[in-house]
Amino acid sequence: MALWQDSFHDWAQAWASLQDVQSTAAGAVVTIGAQQVMVWPGEGAVAEPVAAGSELVLVTDNPAGATEFAQSQGLRATTRSVLLSAETEDLDLVPDLPPDAYLAEAPMENYDLVEVALFDRPVGSGKLKLGDGIAVMAALVVDAEHATLAPAFEQAMVAGLGEEAFTHGADTLYLIAGAEQADRFAAVEGWHKVAEILRFTR
Repeated sequence: MALWQDSFHDWAQAWASLQDVQSTAAGAVVTIGAQQVMVWPGEGAVAEPVAAGSELVLVTDNPAGATEFAQSQGLRATTRSVLLSAETEDLDLVPDLPPDAYLAEAPMENYDLVEVALFDRPVGSGKLKLGDGIAVMAALVVDAEHATLAPAFEQAMVAGLGEEAFTHGADTLYLIAGAEQADRFAAVEGWHKVAEILRFTR
């Protein structure tokens, strides 16, 4: 079993914290708000029928098979994200920012927040949640007007958050990203796409 599957409960519940949403784990399913999140294929199918307004979220390295399964349950696809992983020891954890830019970190109630500022104006942010030997990052965003600097700002934020994770004993980092962002990260040494996060509803 791959590490992302083996640590599913840990990183899924950390992901919920990054969304400021309560989560519970029962068997193969982690419930995050109105979402039933599970690894596919995995033990069991849908824990309970997916009601209107709720979502089934399948985390899979076989998106075609997962989509076919969901459709067989009468569900339709909505959005998708990508799960990436990296080992902290394989990453450059020294932020590299252009002149006049800097990082600021702040502990929040459910996660750690990092912001990147340019000329004292916030232009990007990201979130980190520590788990048991792992850390999860999400919501890495850069203002659209600074899109050309997004790759540099993203990697700087990851370096800052990754250093925090490493200091607290997290060997593995997970990142939940959109498709374009995932492609940028997959081109960076140390990062690997490990699964897709597919959402379905009635």
